[in-house]
Amino acid sequence: MKKKKFTKEERVRYNTLLKQMRRYEKQGVEITLSGERCSAEQIASACAVREHGCYMGDYIWDERGDLSEIRYDRIGQERGRENGKGRS
Repeated sequence: MKKKKFTKEERVRYNTLLKQMRRYEKQGVEITLSGERCSAEQIASACAVREHGCYMGDYIWDERGDLSEIRYDRIGQERGRENGKGRS
């Protein structure tokens, strides 16, 4: 499978998100995307490209106040699907 090329804007977003995700992974924070455990690269790519909609992170804290989990869930529509338009 061929990797999608990023636009300049997507590359900047991807690199920023990837850096954050790797830092959280090192701290032992569980990170999920739409309920599935994914690699930092997969999450950064999905959030940067926004091909399948926009994602929002829900930060979960434990009883001591430490970050324990980040859940990324889709909150927007796929690109080109607004108003019924898009690929079939």
